Amino acid sequence: MKILITGTNGQVGHALVGVLGKYEVISVNRQQCDLINLDQIEYMIDSYQPDLIINPAAYTNVDSAEDEAELAFRINADAPKLMAKKAREYNIPFIHFSTDFVFDGKKKGSYSEGDFTNPLGVYGASKLAGEEFIQEVGGQAYIFRTSWVYSKIGSNFYSTMMRLSQEKNEIKVVSDQIGVPTSSVFIAAQIQKIIPKLNQAQPGIFHLVPNGNCSWYEFAKEIIVKTNPVFDINKIYPIKAEQYPSKAKRPLNSILENIRIKKAFMLEFEDWQSELKKI
Repeated sequence: MKILITGTNGQVGHALVGVLGKYEVISVNRQQCDLINLDQIEYMIDSYQPDLIINPAAYTNVDSAEDEAELAFRINADAPKLMAKKAREYNIPFIHFSTDFVFDGKKKGSYSEGDFTNPLGVYGASKLAGEEFIQEVGGQAYIFRTSWVYSKIGSNFYSTMMRLSQEKNEIKVVSDQIGVPTSSVFIAAQIQKIIPKLNQAQPGIFHLVPNGNCSWYEFAKEIIVKTNPVFDINKIYPIKAEQYPSKAKRPLNSILENIRIKKAFMLEFEDWQSELKKI
């Protein structure tokens, strides 16, 4: 089986390449194929003629997206739409990743796949447009929404907390935004299990996150306890989101419910704390 994976310099793409070694993996990074260039995407797929396309590549800078809407939509909506069209043309499955930011965070409790979407900013809107385009195209398209992605590579909350705990004596972290921390290792491990079962489940949207949820503040404490035990945990202070101004609004609640994906692909998940220990 020949699998084409985009964005392999990124967190999820890098992790996928690491676990899918039994397949013929075509690893494509931004230098090899920039998702801004739709002609390049089409040429790449036509040249390799894969049996499966996996697209973890995305424009992910939530704040910068507010000033670069056209670029965000090009990468997060137009590019996956083209990939979905090519996948349908070749009659092959297409795996795409989306985000909790398609929701506005006003719901009490967890979000299911069928809940009303209402993104608060350009990033979420561009990812939602990608979902809608893919579903309009149809075919064997599987969209996996995930949240709070972290890993040992790149810039993310995990690496930021590790750095701050080394550089500062005290850290302030938002405590009124809740979600599900999801490691790239967890995502890759589940996709590895899902690939052989793709034909057993109907295409559509699935929430791919571990069990449980927490605030950024709680997540930060867990990270620092495990990575820098000499840091005084009492010097991590909770603050409100409004005390940490940012260009883009973020959902206060982005807990994704993962029941559907577990049933569809016969999976069992651990909680986010267990997944953090693995990192």
